[in-house]
Amino acid sequence: MKKKLVRGAAVVLGFVGLVVVGLGTRFYVLLPNARPAPDMKAPTTPEAVAKGKYLVEHVTGCTGCHSPIDESRPGDVPVEGKRGAGRDFGPMGKAPFRLRAANLTPDPDTGIGKASDGEIVRAMREGIGRDGRALFPQMPYQTYAKTLSDDDALAIVAYLRTLAPVKNDPGKTEIRFPVSMFIRALPQPLTGSPPPAPPPSDKLARGNWLLDVASCHDCHDTTNERMEKIPGKAFGGGTRYPVGSKTIVAPNISSDKATGIGAYSDDDLRRVFDEGKGKSGRTLYMMPWSYYSGMTKEDKEAMIVALRAQPPVSNLVVAKGLE
Repeated sequence: MKKKLVRGAAVVLGFVGLVVVGLGTRFYVLLPNARPAPDMKAPTTPEAVAKGKYLVEHVTGCTGCHSPIDESRPGDVPVEGKRGAGRDFGPMGKAPFRLRAANLTPDPDTGIGKASDGEIVRAMREGIGRDGRALFPQMPYQTYAKTLSDDDALAIVAYLRTLAPVKNDPGKTEIRFPVSMFIRALPQPLTGSPPPAPPPSDKLARGNWLLDVASCHDCHDTTNERMEKIPGKAFGGGTRYPVGSKTIVAPNISSDKATGIGAYSDDDLRRVFDEGKGKSGRTLYMMPWSYYSGMTKEDKEAMIVALRAQPPVSNLVVAKGLE
């Protein structure tokens, strides 16, 4: 009887092993779900390049992640001469990954010099690298899939093509199993183009669009232990992000007066955008305010209107900086 039980257990375990191997093979053979890069061509007009520069340098803040950062200065300011050259974020505590942001300069060997415009747009909005791998969602492609129209995305490409080429290979992001499997399951092909950005005349709609495309939700929404956003907790803060050997905790920027920014005046909020200073005068080192400070006055006012319209979330965030 014992032998039968052992033999039966071995059969069951073997079957389970085959299922696990089969599922793993399915993940790695069938995923990520990707389509061929679309056939797109970025314009080269001064107007398109200027639009792309505004989006990259003052709204999306692409070069804040994709550049080596001058750690002596607040606001994610790139090292001189290295704008867009990629970034190795280094070890992040016990996180099962090591993030590396790609070189976005036109260097043909280590940057985007050999990538087609369609491949770059696909990476931005669908999370698929030129080599077919799934990008880590710190690159907010799921947000851009809903917010960056074809015109906006191609304007960004047009500007990136004008950056000074820098030969620098930051390497590929490393993701440990089983997290790597879930990352591969996230990308989805985009069908059609997202709608164009709302005009400045519609302050609330424009402001909400800016809050999305500037990735404010990606840092400030309250998340659970699996880093999944909690419904009803938009901008509630409290998510902890490993930064080297330290941790930064995102503040609550909902309209709650006691624990959020409800008690901030409009001038207080303008100071956040323009100077990177909180209401108490504390410097906001990790917020990319050096990018947002270059927004037009109309866009900053639209963001303030949209922030005021967010539902209050009562969530006292004690630690608001590096720990």
